Amino acid sequence: MERKFGVFDTVEELNRAAAAQKAEGDTEALFALAAENGIGQEDVEDYLEGYADELATPLMAALGKLDMEAAELQLKSQLADWKDQIAAMCGESEELCRAVFRPDREIAQVLAAGIKHASQNRVYVPDRVVEIAGLPHRIPIGMTGRDELRRIVERYYLGKDTAA
Repeated sequence: MERKFGVFDTVEELNRAAAAQKAEGDTEALFALAAENGIGQEDVEDYLEGYADELATPLMAALGKLDMEAAELQLKSQLADWKDQIAAMCGESEELCRAVFRPDREIAQVLAAGIKHASQNRVYVPDRVVEIAGLPHRIPIGMTGRDELRRIVERYYLGKDTAA
């Protein structure tokens, strides 16, 4: 996606750019800046009307970036669920929000690590489940649970290894 306003390293840089547009009275540019960063129109309106001191909080910026990346990748099913888990984790940690917003980090890396983990950790579906499903034979499926995804997210975005 082409960016008219550039790529911001921090939410503070984004907010400075927004403040400059607001000070110039260029609401059209402010709405465009917000859209480029996944910030909703209602949030821009709140900012313009003085209900918010800044355009975006670290959480808003992180969620906006995640939503934009998910749309670009056209995430569905389990991958969309993984994006939602990362978003929920952002709600628990401003540090993670700031890391997610960084331009040198992207959700595709986390998803790739999760898929790799799943492919390396296959389990066989229990025979009873295979029978109920009406499948002809036992099948292996790749698994990456919530705890492992959390470790992958923390390792990638924060450089923390929380392996037990």
